[in-house]
Amino acid sequence: MTGLPAADRFGEGRDDNPYWNESVWFAISKPEIGLHGFVQYYFRPNMGLLNGGPVLWDGSGQFQWNCRYYNWSHLQAMPKGARKFDMTAANSLRVRVIEPLTRYAIAYDADDLRLDLEWRALGPMHELRTGDPGQRQTAKFHIEQPGRMTGTIVLGGEVIAIDGFSMRDTSYGAREYASLASGGYFWGIAADSSFHGIAMGEGREQKLIGGYLMKDGVMASLASGRREVLEFGPYGPRRVRFEATDEQGRSLCATGTIADGLIFTGYTDHTVVWSLIAWDWDGIVHWGDNQEFCPMVKFRRIARGELPPGGAA
Repeated sequence: MTGLPAADRFGEGRDDNPYWNESVWFAISKPEIGLHGFVQYYFRPNMGLLNGGPVLWDGSGQFQWNCRYYNWSHLQAMPKGARKFDMTAANSLRVRVIEPLTRYAIAYDADDLRLDLEWRALGPMHELRTGDPGQRQTAKFHIEQPGRMTGTIVLGGEVIAIDGFSMRDTSYGAREYASLASGGYFWGIAADSSFHGIAMGEGREQKLIGGYLMKDGVMASLASGRREVLEFGPYGPRRVRFEATDEQGRSLCATGTIADGLIFTGYTDHTVVWSLIAWDWDGIVHWGDNQEFCPMVKFRRIARGELPPGGAA
């Protein structure tokens, strides 16, 4: 496919930084059975590397060695001729554009997992712009887009029909995680509305640094906001309140209940507690996920009981 829009192509202006990164992520969820996960992959073109793949979990296991499925492969060569959304990885993950910025096909067939999925947009993409210096270090260009994932998962012989809300993102730029502090990346989607936010900080309150609100067919960037942790679990938040105002003056107040999730160690400098979340926004359930990220050294201290959840001494 020729003439793809910028968000469906590798980024322009790539320098020789070995950590130049081209990322793709799609959420996968079936909330009624507690199944959650993602397909995510990163190109490191200056290293000739590709990492990533599918990850799935539910309440039966919180780690890569006991979750429902994990093949976020680090050491794959970048496929010859690969495009950002037109490639087949060594671990069998296949992705292609069906309709630019609107529909994507996702397939996988290895071990005891088969994926035959299609992602379809429910709204326009939103480019994340933030004044936070740490977040700017992770991507030169970064977008989120609300959508719906449909299709079939076959996992260990079990056939699972997928038809649920799904956020996607894609980015490019030099990604150096060491600059990133603690915080949460979260979103929620319902039939006629959605939101996304990133909040940074330790303890019970974090400051919003970016995101969007979409309601009544209108998407706008968030101008200000905060996330308050109402209750902690053993490794991170269990219940949260998110309050924000967008650039059009519309307000959002949502409370979220967070499942235990997966303790994801795929990134070298940070640990992420990656969880299914159910938001209550104006009495409507918005399903999404909460990615609670923390520097690895600090998370190790939390896991050992040397620091409380949230990381504030």
